[in-house]
Amino acid sequence: MNSVQESKNELEAAIRYAENAISSAKQTIESMEFRQELAKKQYAEQTGREQALEAENAKLREDNERLTSLEIQLRDKIRELKAQAKQ
Repeated sequence: MNSVQESKNELEAAIRYAENAISSAKQTIESMEFRQELAKKQYAEQTGREQALEAENAKLREDNERLTSLEIQLRDKIRELKAQAKQ
């Protein structure tokens, strides 16, 4: 009878150990999933910021080209007016 009780106790201890291991594994999985989702979110935010910056950069380049063109036109007009003033 004592041997049976000892075997039962050992089995129950083994079950508790396995349940603790399962619980620990579940927590590890949840933690890994959380970190993975956080990393995905950060990547998406970073990618979004990069795309917004690239779009802003393209717009600024276009504005710069337009302003450079206007500057050239104004310089030409100033030269023309100075030439007329000398006449």
